[in-house]
Amino acid sequence: MNSRALHGDMLFPFPSRTADNTPVSADRRPAAFERSRRPPPSAAESGVLPGIAVCGLCDNPGTCDQADEKTVVSSNVYRHRHDRFTVWRCSSCRSLHCREAMDPIRYYDAYPMHRHRLDFFARRAFGARLRRLRRHGLRKRHSLLDYGCGQGLFVAYLKEKGYRAFGYDPYVPAFADPRILARRFDAVVTQDVIEHAADPRAFLQACAARVRPGGLLLVGTPNADEIELTNTYAMEIHQPYHRSLLGEQALRTLGTEAGLTTEAVHKRFYYDTLFPMVNTQFIRQYVRKAGGFLDASVEPPKIAMVLSSPMLLFLGWFGWFFRARGHMLAVFRQNPGA
Repeated sequence: MNSRALHGDMLFPFPSRTADNTPVSADRRPAAFERSRRPPPSAAESGVLPGIAVCGLCDNPGTCDQADEKTVVSSNVYRHRHDRFTVWRCSSCRSLHCREAMDPIRYYDAYPMHRHRLDFFARRAFGARLRRLRRHGLRKRHSLLDYGCGQGLFVAYLKEKGYRAFGYDPYVPAFADPRILARRFDAVVTQDVIEHAADPRAFLQACAARVRPGGLLLVGTPNADEIELTNTYAMEIHQPYHRSLLGEQALRTLGTEAGLTTEAVHKRFYYDTLFPMVNTQFIRQYVRKAGGFLDASVEPPKIAMVLSSPMLLFLGWFGWFFRARGHMLAVFRQNPGA
């Protein structure tokens, strides 16, 4: 099992520090983030991301106090299992938000998802992701930027396959060179990142600015429309890491605001494949049976548990045929005149 299969690379939640907790200078931050709505000075100085009490994604924003849907969940990372967070749904755009503030230095320290590797299972999932890119026109002659690439696993995979792939991540030294943002690319991809951003609108605009005229921007993220707050075991809720989970219309609207045209919205996670044990339904059941914590995804596989569970064996082989709700991939096209 592997972490990115469950969640993906974690990027851009920190206002002022790198992965090794050293300060990030202003000239290393994308301009769109500098223009984003900032937290109160005390929060910014401490590096804490403020809680969200008012939706900032729609024209008629709902509030936490007035929300019809609201729940309190525990963190699904074992180290923080005793911490509880309020998740509420905007009554207007249906997006989900975390009410409490978050200290990223504390919560991302020893974060289990950082232990993911380019293993056999990741290669199967990345293969499915590449096939989707090709269906939308990506070819080896095109340049591609993984915006928020984490340790660069997808970039490494694409390079192995002969693609002109690049990565950017301001919190991973190997990919933190801001000079890569001085150019534009035929395709930009960002997977499981926007939900961690303090300002999703600014994040999407920063991604769009790197796409060449007529090029592609693919944004993969949990789909708030398909996440039930009554299911407190839903991996996609993932508190306090997911600051805002967008509904489909909210994501489409942000794309339009950034000057993009929506080409398609796919409702399957890229980890959904026909390969045995590489599908979302299996992963969800595996994690839940292992205790409900995402840490199970990077721990040694519990083979005995799988072999002794008829449900896990069934989902491992046939899970793809039962679409797992809760994910979306928006495919945007940059204006040819941009």
